[in-house]
Amino acid sequence: MTFPPLQRIALVGLLAALGASPVSATESWPAKPVTIVVSFVPGGATDLVGRILAEGLGKRLGQPVVVANRPGAGGQVGTEYVATQPADGYTLLISATGHVMAPTLQRNVQYEPVGSFAPISLLITMPNLLVVNPALPPQDLAQFLAWGKQQPSISYGSAGTGGATHLSGEMFRHRTGLAMSHVPYKGNGPSMVDVMAGHIPAAFVDTVSVGDLVHTGKVRAVAVTSAQRSKLYPDVATVAESGYPGYDLQNWVGLYAPAGTPPAIVTRLNQEVNAIMGAPETVARLEKLGADSTNGLDAAQFRQFVLDEVGKWRETVRVTGVTVEN
Repeated sequence: MTFPPLQRIALVGLLAALGASPVSATESWPAKPVTIVVSFVPGGATDLVGRILAEGLGKRLGQPVVVANRPGAGGQVGTEYVATQPADGYTLLISATGHVMAPTLQRNVQYEPVGSFAPISLLITMPNLLVVNPALPPQDLAQFLAWGKQQPSISYGSAGTGGATHLSGEMFRHRTGLAMSHVPYKGNGPSMVDVMAGHIPAAFVDTVSVGDLVHTGKVRAVAVTSAQRSKLYPDVATVAESGYPGYDLQNWVGLYAPAGTPPAIVTRLNQEVNAIMGAPETVARLEKLGADSTNGLDAAQFRQFVLDEVGKWRETVRVTGVTVEN
């Protein structure tokens, strides 16, 4: 279409006022460093995965990718920060299972797990293990259930009230009918110390936090909480296959951008991230960490995964009646 001179001048002025079009902005992305906000302190599984990802993304994007830790309120501080940032692909979020759990468990959460974000990729999964002191008789889940029915009460530890390890334990108690009593700790490390010392007989712990304790015989794993057996513990039965179908709770870590980020940027990031997380050297590093790489989901599939997880954990909270004091 040909515009008269005055209309052409007006059109040029309008475009200049609006700035670069979304298409050109997307085509030039990334034109500056990208920040990945990790909503937890340095040193944990989420932070370590973030640094593995940042290293790979920096090489593939041709721009520095920097990790910025913004811990607080179980991941809520960093998550809410990213939700308010420009949707231009330069500020991303790495967060864990609490991302979908917090709105159900906590008051004053200022984000929606999907509505406030553009989900990009599922990075890793970490099922929980039910572990026991090795001096106890049960060698597997069937024996634990038989032993447990003879106990007036079974204390079990978790990393803290309202977390994935706690809710995994409460759903296990609900499904099995065992007389289990929750003992919250400030992290998985202290709970493992007390299991090894025999102060409590059992605990639910994620596969990253348990480290080498199972392989060195300091604790015994009798069940895994995911629907499928963990590749890292192939001989440990799932709760689901042991007579409780549908039991499927695990930890996971995902990558997000603020809602409204251009689809082309989200797709590019998803492809780059999946290539990084699926590389043999990355898979090997994650296995040493105690996590499973989950490359393969495209952005739409990960978005659906997050929606499904919101529903799953909401139902878990409803069924178990777990509450958290805010």
